[in-house]
This record gives sequence, structure tokens and C-alpha cells, in this order.
Amino acid sequence: MANAQDSCFLFPVRIYNVIQNPSFELDPGQSCTSGYIDQYGLTIPYWTTATNEMLTGYLNACSGFKVPDSTVIKASKTNRFIFLYPTVPQPIPDGKAVVAVTDFGFNGQPYAYSKHTSYVSTCLPETMTKDSLYRLEFYVGFGTRTDTALVTDTLTLMPELSPSPEKFSLFGLTVCPSYPLPIVGCPRVGGWVVLGSCKVSGDLGTWVKTKIDFRLPIDVQAIALGPTCDTTPVSPQGIYKYADTLVHSSNYSYFLDNLQMYKGSVPFPFIKIASGSFCNKSVTLQAAPFYYDSGAVNVQWFKDGNLLVNEHNPTLVVNANSYGEGYYRVMVSNDSICLASDLFPVEWENEPQASVLGSPDTTACIGDSVLLNAFTDTLSTYTWQDGSTLPYFLAGANGTYSVTITNSCGTTQAQKKIQFEKCKNEIYVPNAFTPNGDGINDVFRIRYSNPPVKFKMNIYNRYGQLIFSSFNPSTGWDGTINGVKQPIDTYVWMIEFTDQKGIEHERRGTVVLIK
Repeated sequence: MANAQDSCFLFPVRIYNVIQNPSFELDPGQSCTSGYIDQYGLTIPYWTTATNEMLTGYLNACSGFKVPDSTVIKASKTNRFIFLYPTVPQPIPDGKAVVAVTDFGFNGQPYAYSKHTSYVSTCLPETMTKDSLYRLEFYVGFGTRTDTALVTDTLTLMPELSPSPEKFSLFGLTVCPSYPLPIVGCPRVGGWVVLGSCKVSGDLGTWVKTKIDFRLPIDVQAIALGPTCDTTPVSPQGIYKYADTLVHSSNYSYFLDNLQMYKGSVPFPFIKIASGSFCNKSVTLQAAPFYYDSGAVNVQWFKDGNLLVNEHNPTLVVNANSYGEGYYRVMVSNDSICLASDLFPVEWENEPQASVLGSPDTTACIGDSVLLNAFTDTLSTYTWQDGSTLPYFLAGANGTYSVTITNSCGTTQAQKKIQFEKCKNEIYVPNAFTPNGDGINDVFRIRYSNPPVKFKMNIYNRYGQLIFSSFNPSTGWDGTINGVKQPIDTYVWMIEFTDQKGIEHERRGTVVLIK
């Protein structure tokens, strides 16, 4: 049923007129032509391009839906990625013009360079809001090859077409850029976020209506539409015969027209706690908002991806004896709705314990430090006697240390008195070090009053791998392996030594690497 949750994405919509000039019409006072958007004086009201390497085509009925040869030749002198667009399928879905977007590696298939794509983009008159549901409907045209090639000063441009299928992505941006961003290839390079994608199949010479349903991960002020960013590098793509000559073909493009945005007329479901608390190890989860608690939809609960049998109520009781900790999801459905909430974690919390620092008193060797670790859980906050707020504190002087630990279950204060003394004969091993380059406690090494006669120290990581070994008690570990800094973690040490009385000792313990 986990797959059912993933594929559950159906919702009713209403027209949302947020796309201005959805059919790419020119203003009445503009001279009519075809060409490339934002090139050679051609501007389309409300529209621009999301990237600036590959050109986005504009084809108008006034020029027979064909870019004039003179414009193509002019562009080829400054842009080596110029090619011939296919024939625009007739009739077009709406208005008098269409745009052409490029994908030299259509449908994720191999090509020599994977970023030869172009897009069309527009700023919106109002912000589309995060977590809301939307649908973009648009038409895709699959063009046939033209009859003739075009010879420029430097190359011959061969006829191209629009292979099927092709994948399209809708991108969003939180701000409205005042000019095309200097991006090579995929808009994601410039901070655009993929909002949704679809795969479109069509016969050559036809238009296909398609849609992208999506839930916004961010607030969006601008959108861009074009091929997905999933091509991979290999060449060539396709071969066909033109004038008795085999020609490599890979400069593909597709036509777009009549973009219409819709907004979901129902909210996206989420889970909230209706009663109880994680501290009491008992909560009642509720499908929200209220619409999904009104009997208008069917309800199904899941835990850790598994369907909970007979759990169809808008609420679900979870406690230590019933279902317990885990990740919960609620799916709501009827004839026009099928939506699954985000995962909701249930993790029991405990009131902080005053004993978290261990015994109330301890001693250590003068010159060393003691790590006081008060970590309780990731939701707790910590305030030490000096105002610091990390879960741990490195003590280096005599005194009483205290920490106030607070979470949703309550507040507790823990204390520990530390007395530093001169160590005699025995070695002392610190329980933490901080290899951050500040010259203080950067190396993990033992301390001793009288050097041992024989000595061996091994250090292991959490996987049991030996990462450091030394026979010299004055040599310590600097927190690296072959010059590579190791992560914050707990490491195991084992020490064998013989003191000056000839007595053999063996010790083992752990040390925490802190940065």
C-alpha cells in the first residue's frame, strides 16, 4: 500500500488566471514577425527565457510559423547552437503564435552535451503559495521536418523534427527576475525549483494537451516551462537520410501553446495532535484541516508505509501499547480526491533526568579536561552555568557545574562537582578532545606523572576499524586518518602499559571527538 500512497494525487481544481498572455500574442502595436525571444528586438508581452545559452523560438502566423532565413543566418554568426525548427502542426490550439523550446537530448536519451535545453518563463501578478495544490495545463506540438535545408556562411542547417515521447518540467522561483538569468542549461543551476513533471507522447504533426499536477514546496513568483534536466552525454542521437546523404539528427525542439493554471479547491491534508502528548506516551492523531474530519472523504491511516487495517476514522489513537512510535500518514479519498499527507513522526519524549551527568562528584588529573555530556534528545534545550547552550560542556577547573535541560515534558537541573588533582604513578586518559586548530586540547593523548616502561595504545572507530596506534605515551592522535579530518563521534581506545614497578596494566574506554 506504500505505492498507493505515493500514487495518490488527485484533487478538484478551479481556473486560476495567473498566467498573463497564455497564448504568446503580440501587442496590437507591435510589428509581427517570428524569431527568438528577447533577440534582435523581439519581445513577447509578459514572457522571457529562463536561461541564456539556448535560444527560445517564437513562431507567428504572420510569417507562416517560420523564422525568416535572414534571422536564422544572423543568429548563427554569434550562436553555434542555431538549427531549423520543425513544421508547426496546424491548426494551433489558440491564438496566432506558439513558442519553441529545445532539447538536444530528448526524453533523457544520450547526447554529446546534456545541457542543450531552452525554456519559456514568466513572472506572475501574484504569489502562488507554498503547500497549495495547483495544475498547469498546456499543449505540446510535435513537428515534422521541413522540406529543405538552409545554407549559412559557415554551416548547413538540416531539417529537424520533434521525437516522441518527451518529458517536460515546470520550474518555480521565489522572486521575479528582471532579466534572463545567466544560466547554461538546466534552470536548477540558477536556483529554479522543479515543481512537477510529465511525460508526453504524440504523433508527428499533432498537438497533445497535457497537465502537471503539483504541490508547491515554496512560494513562487515566477515559473518556467521546458524539457526536464535528465539528459546524459553520448553522441550522436539519430540518423536519417536527406538528399541521398546520411545525416546525424539531434537538434530537437517542441512547440508550446495555451498555458492555463488551475488551483486546487481543497487543502492539502496534514496530521495534528488532537489530544495527549509525547510525554505521556499517548496521543490522538487527527486528519486536518476540518474538511477531512467532516465525513466528506474516506480515510485510511498508515504507519511506516504499512496500511493499518480498519483504521478509517478521522482520528487515530497511538500509545505505547497501540501502534507506538513510528512515521504516520493519513490518506483521504473520494470520487474527486486522493491525497496523502506528509509523514508525521511519533517519538515519545521523557522528562529530563537530573542524573544525566552521572555521579555528582568526580576527580580528574590537573591539566586535563572533563566532558560533561547532558544530551537528552534533539528537542531539548540546554543552558549551562555560564549561559552556553550546547548539549555538552568541557570543564577544566575545580568547581560545581550545572545545566538546565528543558523540553516539552518539563525542566530539570543537573549538577556535577569536579576536583582536579595531581596524578601519581597512574596514567590518566581524557574523555574528549577538540581538534579544531585553536591550540587547546587539539590532540588526544594520555597524561602521567611517571612515564610507563612499556606502552601501547590503539584507537578504533565505531565500525571496529583500527585508525591509530602508538607505542610512545607522548604521541597522541590529532583526529585525522592519513591527513583527513574525522567526524564528530565517539571512538574506542585500548591501552596496555607497564609501570615503573613492573606491574602490567590494561585499560579501555571511549573518547569523544568534538569540533
